[in-house]
Amino acid sequence: MKNLKLTTKLALVNTFATVILVSVVLGITYLYFYKLAMRPVLEDFSNPGRFVTAISTPFGKQYIVLRWDAYVADLEERVVVNDPYGIGLIEETGLKKIGNRYFYMTSVQNVIIGKEITAVIRFLENIRKLFILAILLLAIGVAVFTYFLTRKNVKELKEFISQIELLGGTDVTKRVEMVATTYELRELVQKFNELMERIERSYKAQEAFVSAVSHELRTPVATLLGYVNMLKRWGMNDENVLRESVQAIEESSKEIKQIIENMLLIARVETLTEENIELESFCEELLHQKFRNRNHESIDVEIRGKGTMKTNREGLGIILTILLDNAFNHGAPPYLIEIKNNEIAVVNHGEKIPEEVIPKIFERFFKGEKSTGTGLGLYIANEIAKKLGLKIQVDSNEERTIFKIVKD
Repeated sequence: MKNLKLTTKLALVNTFATVILVSVVLGITYLYFYKLAMRPVLEDFSNPGRFVTAISTPFGKQYIVLRWDAYVADLEERVVVNDPYGIGLIEETGLKKIGNRYFYMTSVQNVIIGKEITAVIRFLENIRKLFILAILLLAIGVAVFTYFLTRKNVKELKEFISQIELLGGTDVTKRVEMVATTYELRELVQKFNELMERIERSYKAQEAFVSAVSHELRTPVATLLGYVNMLKRWGMNDENVLRESVQAIEESSKEIKQIIENMLLIARVETLTEENIELESFCEELLHQKFRNRNHESIDVEIRGKGTMKTNREGLGIILTILLDNAFNHGAPPYLIEIKNNEIAVVNHGEKIPEEVIPKIFERFFKGEKSTGTGLGLYIANEIAKKLGLKIQVDSNEERTIFKIVKD
């Protein structure tokens, strides 16, 4: 079966399944006909008195045969009482084939009674032969029909495969272009082209991301190299140059580290799984772990409300950490976390975000005028949210700014 063509395999499988199904149906039908044909015979033999009557006389047991077609034999005396068929003494009961004729025999008190039922058996044999012939013809018909029908469909499938091979795996902009005649193949072509579109978008986004990250890393790396050269020239003898260089190298290293960590977060989010999260305790735990002693100063964050959300714990933690970090860096106290079912809102009371800026804050490497970060935080939060089926909504006015995480 492994080396057979798909058309042959499908034809054989369909034929085999059809033959089994039809065989079962016809087998049940044959049993029905068998019982129907044999019922009069069995009913006839249910009353032996219709065939023969035994009479005890001074001369011994005598038999009166009531039907001309009844076969009667006494097993005790091994004598054939009536034999209109000329078959001799029969000692076994049940269906018997003698020559080309069929007889049904039964016994009553050492007396064998029987009659010929060749017509009934011939009728059943003809039905059986007819059913077998029907199964054979059906098997041939199904095999031929399935083979040619499958061959037509497989021909289109081969064309589909040929077009995939032409893609070569290097050009993600190409699509399969064919007009399929079957719904399944049309759907397959459609789904494949949709997959290629997603791959193309992902590939282009990756290219843009790598390009942007490379561009973003260029500045801190250049700074590092510049201050390393300063250290080599004057840092060994000038304490001010040494202090300035070490501080700049430290800041550039932290910036590079943050960019790399952000890239790893986006890569890791693909494997996240969901669970039910109790939001109040989750937020308390996250604040304790991440922001307990920020820059040696305590940050007071009030948590209001209760609720749950079914999502990934790690992914939600990353999003909430970024939003809190953004609030602490760019907002002002008092800081609030407001909770409802399937909703977390991070509130700060800093400056208003201009309306024209709000659509841009989730773009890759976007920085506000006073921002000192990499411009990747809110972009990463939004990307993770989309992959977890969450939305981040922003509302900002003169009094407060709210970043709200909402479960779709």
